[in-house]
Amino acid sequence: MLQLLALVFSMVTVTQVPNPRPNGWVTDQANVLDIATEDKLNTLAETLYRTKQIELAIVVVDDVRETPKRFATALFNHWGIGSAQTNTGVLVLLVMGKRRLEIETGTGIEAALPSQWLADMQAQHMVPRFKQKDFPGGLVAGVQAIHDRLATAPGESDSTAPRGEYRDDGTVVPAPGSAVQPPPVHSTPQPARVTSQPEDSDGAPVGPLAAGGAGLLGIGGGAALFARHRKRQRTCMKCQPNRQMLPLSEVEDDKHLGEGERKEEQLGSVDYEVVICPGCQDARTLRHNKWFSGYSRCSSCSYKTLHSSSRTTVSATYDHGGQVEVTEDCRHCSYHNSYTRYTSALTRPSSSSSSSYSSSSSSGGGSFGGGSSSGGGAGSSW
Repeated sequence: MLQLLALVFSMVTVTQVPNPRPNGWVTDQANVLDIATEDKLNTLAETLYRTKQIELAIVVVDDVRETPKRFATALFNHWGIGSAQTNTGVLVLLVMGKRRLEIETGTGIEAALPSQWLADMQAQHMVPRFKQKDFPGGLVAGVQAIHDRLATAPGESDSTAPRGEYRDDGTVVPAPGSAVQPPPVHSTPQPARVTSQPEDSDGAPVGPLAAGGAGLLGIGGGAALFARHRKRQRTCMKCQPNRQMLPLSEVEDDKHLGEGERKEEQLGSVDYEVVICPGCQDARTLRHNKWFSGYSRCSSCSYKTLHSSSRTTVSATYDHGGQVEVTEDCRHCSYHNSYTRYTSALTRPSSSSSSSYSSSSSSGGGSFGGGSSSGGGAGSSW
């Protein structure tokens, strides 16, 4: 009976997890991490915040009453991790009692940290260490991998796959409450074209091709692979071999774009490049996503034209939490959504900290920035 009571009392709710801001980015209620590990995690998270304005929180708890996935989403939104304008927040959650890891992503960073990449990263860098009871090493390895990926600012994926949840068999399945969105319906007929491998803002491929090239060939070989891929994307495959396709002007390439694609270019969230063969006149459209444009993919029309704004209706104090009214509007279709997000109470300053990472070394302010998550990310068991 005593063991059962101890188990029940070890289960926490989102309101019982101390917000680590402004003294750091780590909350360890399970006493799994040593001071050196907390310092390392805080340094990685602080670097991301200073250089990319990305808020990354690391939380370790004994156990939770609901599923770890639901708890991760609830805690993410309760704290409001990430900027309210860009929703580029990340939560790394370890639930010891359920032997479960969850990495929750904000709606504005899902494309930069897709579910499959998170699943593969966890299987490679984190889960093996957790199985050996090296929880500090696994968390540092995972956060380091996320830091390195975001620090290099790769292009966003063009995948239309729904947000997922990583299972132990290595697959990503839809997260609770998610649904596959149908492909966008264009109001005007679209000209036939070949859709290329997605590229980043420099024209280099992203996704499995880029990851495989960098992993197998190293930095030098990866760069050569990117250059060959870039050249191949601009080489006609239908007529004379090795005939280079020519880029159209900004005015001419608009004729090959749909209404939603033109709106993306107008807003600055995506840049489209249309190249055409001077021989057979075959056209190809290349998509270059732009990072941190302030727009995310709309769940209704699937274009990167969704803008979010927030307004604090009740300010948080040391005695109670606050309320933030979030409004989402698509600049292409008529999609509109508004909801209220609740923030946690402010954390009173402490004269001492369990970690040598002090408030003077943090620039994140008194709390998180007001971001939100719709369930994106991936998780795994060990």
